[in-house]
Amino acid sequence: MRAYKQFVYFCGMRGLRRFFDFYLKASVHVAFAVVSLSYVGAKGLNILWSNALGIVLFSGTVMGYNFIKYGLGGPFYLKVTHKSFMPIQIVSFFCGALGLYGMLYLNPLAYLVLLMLVVFTVLYGLPIFPAQKNLRAIKGMKIYIVAIVWALATVVLPLSTLGVKIVLQLTNPSDPFGFVGVLGLFLSHFFLVLALMVPFELRDYLEDTPQLATLPQRYGLQKTKYIGIFWSLLFLGGHLFAGAILKWPIQIVGVSLIITLLLIIGIFYSGKHSSSYFTNFWVEGIPILFAFLWWAFESFL
Repeated sequence: MRAYKQFVYFCGMRGLRRFFDFYLKASVHVAFAVVSLSYVGAKGLNILWSNALGIVLFSGTVMGYNFIKYGLGGPFYLKVTHKSFMPIQIVSFFCGALGLYGMLYLNPLAYLVLLMLVVFTVLYGLPIFPAQKNLRAIKGMKIYIVAIVWALATVVLPLSTLGVKIVLQLTNPSDPFGFVGVLGLFLSHFFLVLALMVPFELRDYLEDTPQLATLPQRYGLQKTKYIGIFWSLLFLGGHLFAGAILKWPIQIVGVSLIITLLLIIGIFYSGKHSSSYFTNFWVEGIPILFAFLWWAFESFL
């Protein structure tokens, strides 16, 4: 009986491990992270969260990340020859159908922003440029492109759900409070994603090709950590500045401080020996915690 219980426990843990690995490999976790940061963006802009936008963002992130990771050859995304990729392909196509359903409830301005994100994703992954092949291959540009796309998806896209007239009113350059507040929030999300990318850069610097010219390849591990900590502080400053302009509740200051501390801890403990679970789950889960803390602090404090 004892051996049987140990066997059942082993099989159960192995099954959970396989499910967890699939959850990470199929880009579901990063999709939750993007949706969570988009929720933070909507709350920061003082606008209502759109469930349809959440569906579209989640679906688009799963499809986009899986396309970049497993389908850069184009046809291989539609015709998978390796059986282990088939469940990921099924999840991606299901998310595609779900995303099309969510798009029915968005306005034309949101479609325009989504088109921009799709163009960035295609240029990032497919070998379109003759010299550099794609945006990812441009030396030192990878993390900045990812940060811009995330900032667009989590600030500009939620804002676009309000429609053209309201967006023009909120972002009118003659109104410093609206325009500067939105710009400050955009930049804070940009620096947040840059800081989130640093642990991945530190973990993969031995495997990345020299052509990518990643931060650790150019500056070394220690200086890269300093850069990541500096970006974390820029996120904090930008977020507090945006909060003052957009008049957030005072308790959100505590949320910003907690997230900044977690970013610095994640960067400090990252390196070539850090586990993939540390970066792929814990570090990438910081935006999810960000959204939860914002909701909890705003609701109960």
